[in-house]
Amino acid sequence: MRWIKESEVIFKISKCAEEDKMTYATSMLKSKALFWWEIITNLRGKEAVARMTWGEFKVLFNEKFFPRTAIKQLEEEFLRLEQGIMAVQEYTTSSIEKARFAEHYVSTEERRVERYIWGLKASIREFVLTMSPTTFQEAVNAVEIQEKEINCQDAEQGQIKRK
Repeated sequence: MRWIKESEVIFKISKCAEEDKMTYATSMLKSKALFWWEIITNLRGKEAVARMTWGEFKVLFNEKFFPRTAIKQLEEEFLRLEQGIMAVQEYTTSSIEKARFAEHYVSTEERRVERYIWGLKASIREFVLTMSPTTFQEAVNAVEIQEKEINCQDAEQGQIKRK
């Protein structure tokens, strides 16, 4: 999926014409994907493949390399995601990456913020809830502030113990 997204960014930046997207994308395939595409081309014929749209290609590509079972597994990982021992930045990154596979669970900004907050450690969650963030970025900012505060307190306590 990352390859598809990266390709689409390149299409947008380069103002790639719709009819050229397939040619460009298939020229960038490697390893298993390249062998798979050669099989598709042989089975369907070069003329049929030449008429294929980018949207049709993405459907075939995802069916082959990103089956529904894999999407379901990533969705479950998102729903079980908790900060645990992760640093805030790591948790935030993981939350953003996994949310792509569970978009219907975070279909609004409010739901996205709520899901993010409830995966946090209790000590950070309580602080963030008092801030009542309305956007994901506000929640992330509040979490980062609280993590810095906790780290400063931990450092101070470590210095006191050493004395």
